[in-house]
Amino acid sequence: MAGSNNYFIWGEESFLIDQKIKEIHSKMQEESGEEVELLYLDGDELSPPRLLEELEFSPLFSLQRMVVIKRPFWLGKSGRKLSRNEEILKVIQGYFQRETPGQTLVITAAEHNSSNALVKLLDKKAKVIECKPANPKHLADWIKAEFTARGRKINTMGLSLMVKSGQDMYYLYNLIEKLSLVSEDKTISEKDIENQISSKDEIKVFKLTNALLDRNLKASFQAFYQLLEQGEHPVFILFMIVRQFNSLGKVKYYQENRTDIIEISRLTGMRDFAVKKLMSQTRNFSWDEIQYLFKQFLDADIRFKSTSQNDKTIMEGLLIEICSKK
Repeated sequence: MAGSNNYFIWGEESFLIDQKIKEIHSKMQEESGEEVELLYLDGDELSPPRLLEELEFSPLFSLQRMVVIKRPFWLGKSGRKLSRNEEILKVIQGYFQRETPGQTLVITAAEHNSSNALVKLLDKKAKVIECKPANPKHLADWIKAEFTARGRKINTMGLSLMVKSGQDMYYLYNLIEKLSLVSEDKTISEKDIENQISSKDEIKVFKLTNALLDRNLKASFQAFYQLLEQGEHPVFILFMIVRQFNSLGKVKYYQENRTDIIEISRLTGMRDFAVKKLMSQTRNFSWDEIQYLFKQFLDADIRFKSTSQNDKTIMEGLLIEICSKK
């Protein structure tokens, strides 16, 4: 059956996508009764020839293998690197035309860009799974279940605070683990959460900065307009973005020097779950891109102060720059 061992999983919530990947991997191991190799490829860094080489599978050491390519740039809407996109398309087309028994390919994306030729190919050749964001009720049920699994409960006010925080599920998952470890009481209260969760200003802008670090343009614009509706000024929003990218740069530096999470947390003053989240996003930006973006941040700040250009328009252009691959 076409697409029986190929998956295209998309959605804004990375946690749900990763859970689905684990579910597929676990099912493969149950059905085979043996260890299934799990290989993650960085689609943004691989050249088309290297991608072709990596997708070649010979079951010498493992009878089954699962290959995961998470949020590659070539599934986006960006018009950049068109020639490379076309080469990647040829590689994936060739892969689907070959028999690859024993290998499962999983490709993920934040959005379903139906105009993208690669997405059209995946729609035809792979099982398409949409991971929709959890609604408030399901999110509340999930939070309670996670606390219960750790021998904890959460009171009504605390639960409401977490559900309305605007944080993604990875942030909440790490916060649940932290609270379960540091809290002496069996029941987690809103005060426990306020002591651990980011400041109110960070909570307000977290959805935007997280979307930007994931290079998710649609989610970035949604979060930006929501902040404007809440009365936040573009200058404040820029300040919070710069601060988050400064944190990203610090974590990327220490991560590349093989520093562990605990030590990075100590050196940067950031909470360990915040460090863990940033570590999962550092690969989205090269050092050249980070340097380029800080020049754009400075340029936006100068234009705020010295031109008559609309602040909202300046920020919209900046969001596009951040989410576009250079």
